[in-house]
Amino acid sequence: MSIVEFKRAKLLQDAKLSGITVKDIARALATMAGVKAVSDFDAGLTSVYIAKAEALLELATEFAQERRA
Repeated sequence: MSIVEFKRAKLLQDAKLSGITVKDIARALATMAGVKAVSDFDAGLTSVYIAKAEALLELATEFAQERRA
């Protein structure tokens, strides 16, 4: 296992242990989009980011299932 693979495995483990939620991922996506997006998110305008987080998780799950098949 390379150091990069180890860091990614550790990241996933840390995410699981922290109890990460779809809303946490959505807020992270808003944070990456900028200050206004975070302000909108915190004001309750979350639907776009929740949808993006769900789509991201669905796609990642699909890829993981394909990899294991």
